[in-house]
Amino acid sequence: MNMEFLVEVNGQIYEISELVKSVSYTDKLNDGCSKLEFSYIDDDLRIQNGSVVRFRYDEANIFYGYVFKHDQNKQKEITVTAYDQLRYCKAKDTIVVKNDTIDSLVRKMCNYFNLKVGTLASTGYKLPTSVQDDKTWLDIIYTAISDTLMNTGKWYCLRDEFGSIAVRDLEELQLDLVLGDESLVYDFEYEKSIDDNFYNQIKIVSDNEATGKRDVYITRDSGSIAKYGLLQYFEVLDKNYNPAQAKAKADALLRLYNREVETLELSCLGDVRVRAGNSFFGQIEDINLNRRLIVRSVTHKFIPVHTMSLEVML
Repeated sequence: MNMEFLVEVNGQIYEISELVKSVSYTDKLNDGCSKLEFSYIDDDLRIQNGSVVRFRYDEANIFYGYVFKHDQNKQKEITVTAYDQLRYCKAKDTIVVKNDTIDSLVRKMCNYFNLKVGTLASTGYKLPTSVQDDKTWLDIIYTAISDTLMNTGKWYCLRDEFGSIAVRDLEELQLDLVLGDESLVYDFEYEKSIDDNFYNQIKIVSDNEATGKRDVYITRDSGSIAKYGLLQYFEVLDKNYNPAQAKAKADALLRLYNREVETLELSCLGDVRVRAGNSFFGQIEDINLNRRLIVRSVTHKFIPVHTMSLEVML
């Protein structure tokens, strides 16, 4: 195990890898900042909120961020929680979206919070003009990612890459990695559900300024309704949608939501390359799994050995 653990306190940098008793790193796909939780035995070093933390493992960059919480017990063990830069983007504001793409919005966000910009994929799709009021910057960008996926079929993720904010095309995050029956996995849990995020009828309404009425667009799968019962998704669109766009969105939502939701959690030996948004090839015979999977969330634990728990998208 080759671990480098640096903290900066009051301008001084300390290497504390010999003091650290536990390390856990958690990352989720388009769901806030990544988190590093660790504990160490007090050796006259008192980490403070705002301290910078840099963690590398087996020469791989794992985490760069800032301390937001710390506590101590009677045994002088100090427990610390640090987040990456995206933690600051939970702030609410009023933001005008006009002639923007995902990457241009991210640049605006980084400029506002004085964050370092990393690799920003050029997404191309111009988002609908809107005024986003009392929303967090993260929520606005995640909505932009969802809108871009619906309209282009291209999926992106926002993440902090060791101190730089990045937008990545998920196709670029495919790993040459197999996880399954004979490769690193030692346990799994698998579930199929129609309880959440399953819809076989899509109903979209849009205000028609010309007629003063609401236009209604419905698309459905009769076979699915006969099998599972009617499960409806409903949304009110803003006035910037024309009839063709509204119908296209309804059709896209039905394609997205009209299938059983499968969840799979894997417990594996660790691989430092695995982050939320990365994908790998999964092979588990018991559930007839033999295809590429996207990581929805991952938690790495590094002491005493490196293991990881994954939730993947099926």
